[in-house]
Amino acid sequence: MQFSEANGLWEEIPEWADFLIRSGFDWPTRATESRRIGLISLPCDSAAAGLVALGAMRKSLQDPAANDCSQHLQRIRNERTRELLHRDHGRMRFRYGGEINGYPVIVQAKQPRNDRSPSKTRITFQPIDVCFEGEPFVEVITGYQLPYGSIYRELIANGGEILEPNLRQSYSGVCLAGRIMGENMSRDIMAGIKFKSDDGMQAGLDQLLSVHNWSREKISRVSFFNSRTKKRDRETAPPWLVVADGDQSFFSVLDYTTLFSQSDIIATIDRTVERGRLEAIVQKISDLNQWYVREENVPSEVSCTPTGLSVAIWKKR
Repeated sequence: MQFSEANGLWEEIPEWADFLIRSGFDWPTRATESRRIGLISLPCDSAAAGLVALGAMRKSLQDPAANDCSQHLQRIRNERTRELLHRDHGRMRFRYGGEINGYPVIVQAKQPRNDRSPSKTRITFQPIDVCFEGEPFVEVITGYQLPYGSIYRELIANGGEILEPNLRQSYSGVCLAGRIMGENMSRDIMAGIKFKSDDGMQAGLDQLLSVHNWSREKISRVSFFNSRTKKRDRETAPPWLVVADGDQSFFSVLDYTTLFSQSDIIATIDRTVERGRLEAIVQKISDLNQWYVREENVPSEVSCTPTGLSVAIWKKR
């Protein structure tokens, strides 16, 4: 696996980047663990949050339950005022229309001006064939999966088998919280890092993350939270892990308790920012100490922190 940053020469993945990817990959799931909040500080501005999120996303590709399919039909029933797209009907907009003979039905949301028929188009559907307007499909057919399988496989040595169905299914359990300057800035930072697998496949970090608005692909394995607008790119269940890009993004995620109160958080912090912002981080952590305890024994996944990086983790009491 080769790595390039800022259009530089191809090289082996550097130690700092490998550490960040593995930090996301090795972060414990919430099945038996209490909520955890981690801070990774770095000596400069970087795409660190994207690398952590990529590691967590790579881990999700091994989990047969890591997809949004199971709750999709229930969401359609519950959110019946929202417009839907059907993969076979182009730009036509639909809404959920109940059931006919036990089969779910969608109804055309708006009648075309030149259509004088007395009723709107009604279609029975399979849940995987429709998506909410502005969101990815929950699944695509074989042949339209994420094309970066060779990169994902080589990303983590001995990382475990990738389940092929997961390359065709969306997943919202890992969320990248972008920079406070907006989504375009976040994407530009991620696009500066590229990977190349042994078979010659190349892709930018922004492509590998498959954030819905950044990708040409029909599915998405990482949801995105816009820290400036306080909106997530889909209305699925809250993620189990949020990776926050910078101190201001970290504050936005912590304060958005209606969505992220139960989510683990990993924040990447550039410690060259102005002193006042660093002091605000210290104060925020101090405020959390009544509910969280610092993990004194550094977990094995971050026990060999590269020079220049530091890691601190707090666990809910």
